Amino acid sequence: MANKKRKNILTVLILLLTVAGSIYFYLPKMLADEVYPLEYADLIKANATKYSVDPALVCGVIFQESRFDPNARSSTGARGLMQMITTTAQTMAEETGYPSKFNLYDPTTSIEFGTAHLRDLLVRYDGNIDYALAAYNLGGGGADALLRSRGSQAVSSLRYVVNAKHYQTVYATMYATELGLNSSPVQLTEGDVQTKQAEVRGYFWVQLFQNIFHF
Repeated sequence: MANKKRKNILTVLILLLTVAGSIYFYLPKMLADEVYPLEYADLIKANATKYSVDPALVCGVIFQESRFDPNARSSTGARGLMQMITTTAQTMAEETGYPSKFNLYDPTTSIEFGTAHLRDLLVRYDGNIDYALAAYNLGGGGADALLRSRGSQAVSSLRYVVNAKHYQTVYATMYATELGLNSSPVQLTEGDVQTKQAEVRGYFWVQLFQNIFHF
């Protein structure tokens, strides 16, 4: 009788582990576009190509800034998908040849200005993504001050920088075809692909719980 009870318990545990494993591995695929949406892929690709910026990085910044909400507005007055402030947007309008009157809630405008700004920051910091992301978040002066006072490690460990790079990995892995990344000359090994997929699963679960519990 005791042996039968132990076998029943073991069977239930195996079933529970199987179900839990299936949920962990397959739910991210089923709900991926709900947790990490991709909107305006054509605009992102076009501007990423125009300004020589990784489209997955653009997606990472958009997700970090606005969760792909074109009507997002911050307490500091930053607006739109890429959360541009007026002064930076005016500079980008002059640089890109836009009319002096523009609407930062317009996805076309926001994506072009934000991508052009990212390009400028990458050029300014010799292609260093961490520094460019820090400057996108803090402004060039803020990023430079942090770099001088606390060094490169402090810049690289900023939550904004870490999160945006995580999201870059997520979008590059999940939406390679939509973002035109499959034509990249860089070929990932099977081990690289599995590692990236494992990273994305981890990010998915963290983001899902953040969405549910709002922390």
